[in-house]
Amino acid sequence: MGTACDLEALDVWATGVTLYCFVYGKCPFIDDYILALHRKIKNEDVVFPEEPKVSEELKDLILKMLDKNPERRIGVPDIKLHPWVTRNGEEPLPSEEEHCSVVEVTEEEVKNSVKLIPSWTTVILVKSMLRKRSFGNPFEPQARKEERSMSVPGNLLLKDGCGEGIKSPELPGVQEDEAAS
Repeated sequence: MGTACDLEALDVWATGVTLYCFVYGKCPFIDDYILALHRKIKNEDVVFPEEPKVSEELKDLILKMLDKNPERRIGVPDIKLHPWVTRNGEEPLPSEEEHCSVVEVTEEEVKNSVKLIPSWTTVILVKSMLRKRSFGNPFEPQARKEERSMSVPGNLLLKDGCGEGIKSPELPGVQEDEAAS
């Protein structure tokens, strides 16, 4: 396991990627192949699309969060003071001393924080809805277009089962009988 500094730098990187995705609707580095994606992350600069237009302060923050050198990458305390976050100092964040307190969590609260999912069909249904980026009625018949799985490398296509239960495209050979759920 890494040091606290390594983990903070990793969290800042992940938050920077998330911020980029929120702003531009896509990841800063994209490739179908994991090794090529790693090469892009390691060697290519972050490119900002022309649209939407964003402030130079936001671009600066994203670039500092996605600095490839974790030792140079901006830290959380500096993010809290960044001009984009504070609107150039006009709206500073509250101090941790004034507005944060330690929260005690019991073992019972931890146990009750995660509930079991009723069935794999629920997981598959939600995953399918997320993949389609559609939260409409999933049971309405639609012309289904082939789509690439977002969680599996390569060109694995999702296909409907033909009365054989529900099959997981990510786990070949794993299926749940619909009658059992």
